[in-house]
Amino acid sequence: MRKGCVALIFLTVAFLTGVTVAFIINNDFGRLEVKSVKITDGEHYISGILYRPHAATEENPLPAVVLVHGISSAKESMSSIALELARRGFVTLSIDVVGHGDSGGRLGATKDPSLGALAALRHVETLPYVDASTLGLVGHSLGAGAVRAAAAAHQGVKATVLIAGGLGGIASNPSAYGVLNTTFPRNLLVAIGRQDVLFNLNQVIGELLPPVFGVPKISLGTLYGDFTSGTARKLVAPATTHLLEPLDPTIVSETVVWMSSALKPSEPNRMRQLEEGLTYPYRETAMLLSIVSLIGLTFPVSMLISPRKPSNTRVEEHGSIRGWKIMVIWGALGVALLLPTFILGFSLPFPPVLFGSSIAWWLLMVAIAGGFLILFVIPRFSGIRLSMRRLAAESFTLRETCAAVSMFLMLYAIVALTHLLLDMNLWIFVPIFKVLNTLARIILFLSFIPFFLVFFYVEGIYLHILREGNWKRGFLPEAIEMLRTIAVKITPYILVMGMQYIPMFLLEVKPLTSFLGFLIEFLPLITVLFIISTACSWWLYRVTSSIGMGTVFNALLFAWVSAGVFPFGALG
Repeated sequence: MRKGCVALIFLTVAFLTGVTVAFIINNDFGRLEVKSVKITDGEHYISGILYRPHAATEENPLPAVVLVHGISSAKESMSSIALELARRGFVTLSIDVVGHGDSGGRLGATKDPSLGALAALRHVETLPYVDASTLGLVGHSLGAGAVRAAAAAHQGVKATVLIAGGLGGIASNPSAYGVLNTTFPRNLLVAIGRQDVLFNLNQVIGELLPPVFGVPKISLGTLYGDFTSGTARKLVAPATTHLLEPLDPTIVSETVVWMSSALKPSEPNRMRQLEEGLTYPYRETAMLLSIVSLIGLTFPVSMLISPRKPSNTRVEEHGSIRGWKIMVIWGALGVALLLPTFILGFSLPFPPVLFGSSIAWWLLMVAIAGGFLILFVIPRFSGIRLSMRRLAAESFTLRETCAAVSMFLMLYAIVALTHLLLDMNLWIFVPIFKVLNTLARIILFLSFIPFFLVFFYVEGIYLHILREGNWKRGFLPEAIEMLRTIAVKITPYILVMGMQYIPMFLLEVKPLTSFLGFLIEFLPLITVLFIISTACSWWLYRVTSSIGMGTVFNALLFAWVSAGVFPFGALG
């Protein structure tokens, strides 16, 4: 009990330190005003984060830049660029596009090709501390197409940055997105990661951009045209992947210098804009500390509300399977069903969010297939016999279910209080834990729970009931066992990512491109969530000798993340 109290105090201090440091850096040590805004856009509203330097006043209006994120992301993912621009004298507004984050509407149902970017532009130009004659746009992926549409509809945009998007696909409709040429959009910077699976860089250099740059051949990092006439053009291609492009230091730095050159032409030596260095990596590190500490709070709290029970003997009674075999069986199911169930999710859009329905069906199908193996296949070669009904009755006791719900509500209350006091979400690139402040998001949260309950119940059987393990007490053996359990869970996904990313970064060869390659890009975030869920599952099983508490807690946790991250609607 004493160790639990000490751990609780330590983790609480770590969490408070993390969010405080992240908040201070995000406000540039008091030099910025950062606040959430809501912008009316037809029948719904667009949410955003507005960064205003205190130097921006009615007497001293500053240039403004609107930033737009990619598919299934959020305004926080572009806040790295927004923060660095604001620190250097720009009013910046990073928005949630239609159907995403805290914005209203549904993706695919809106008639606005700018997805709210145009409304955001019109909002910032009305602010008394903004110089409406110096406006810029930055968009990533889906957001790049959105800012291109906004630039076509708003003639006052003087600089545009397209990050891995806006060069084709749905953005090819000239009436909505304009025609890319040597003068539209004005002062264009294009940034594409060399490991971006959605783009062939050679094709971009050799076919797509030469007519836009007005030259027969493009060299990376070379400036073409000039800023005064609006014909400045440049292509940069750092070593990064599609989803991480907004966090890449090269892209962030190039965007800052580009906007300074286009919107602040009187300032000499653009590279001096970066003399102070980039602070957003420190903010992201502090935010990561706060999230790890927040999840870590469940460990000591569970000890306080649910005293440890003797180790379960069910494994010894029924036999067990060696850990590597469990890894092969459970991991193979997850990897094998990933692609077909993602496609199924597009055909059966319930829960009604893009990609979220695919995740839900994926985990449910993995659980169903895993349950079938437990009942009809594993007994044939292991001698294990399990009564699923009896196991469920023993696992989901009222006390442990209430304890799991209480721990989840504790985490949610902490996040809600942080948002209320600091006006800030917690994020790892996207806000994985956020306040569900609309009825639609709350209903979405409830609709995810059954999918994840089934999955984590079956996973609990595989990782804790069937799997051969060493249940020695003590910090070191228990830590080793927890790490071993996590490894059992994530190894298949690490192998898949390794087969994709090792050739990409070492040889600049992309084994999978287009949709399949893009699908792999979801695995890093999914793997992080699996590390969290497996650690919680392992610990709660050790505390209670039952898989019920971990099942309920992880189902609520995953439903929370899914309800906050994925966008309403579908592409098309």
